[in-house]
Amino acid sequence: MSTRTLIAIASLAALMTAPAVLHAQPPDGPDGPDGPPGPPPRMMRGMPGGGDAPGMVIPLMLHGAHLTPEQRDKVRTLMRANREQLRTLFDQLKRANETLASRLVGPAPVDAAALKPDVERVAQARQALMEHGLTIALGLRAILTPEQLAAVTQKRTKLEGLQRQMRDLMRE
Repeated sequence: MSTRTLIAIASLAALMTAPAVLHAQPPDGPDGPDGPPGPPPRMMRGMPGGGDAPGMVIPLMLHGAHLTPEQRDKVRTLMRANREQLRTLFDQLKRANETLASRLVGPAPVDAAALKPDVERVAQARQALMEHGLTIALGLRAILTPEQLAAVTQKRTKLEGLQRQMRDLMRE
């Protein structure tokens, strides 16, 4: 196997080990003493280079909307209802990533064809996680008012500007 192929496979595996969706409760925030209920810290890390995956939008929806107490209760209910499924999906993704990584660095010879089933399991786990995250994001969106959605949109635009500035700084 060529060095270029190994680097490509290793890069792919590294990207797949950075899931960008939900988990538990965010830290305290301006929405109340407990902050808004919602995604775990793992979700807030996101993918390299940012993006609009539900995992990137959900924390923004929770922290940028200044939820009312009634909305916080609805969000808690939504997140509790989805917590087990999310945990299961994250565990599946973690196992699939670990299997792929172990085979990549293990002693047995491998090539792209031999790794294809492992890569497909990672992709399927990520897809399931993305679809479930989308369901949750749509549930959150239904809880927010049009004014709150507008505020979230403004914050998202500001964050995108900051990300561009950071990329530009890294290029200097």
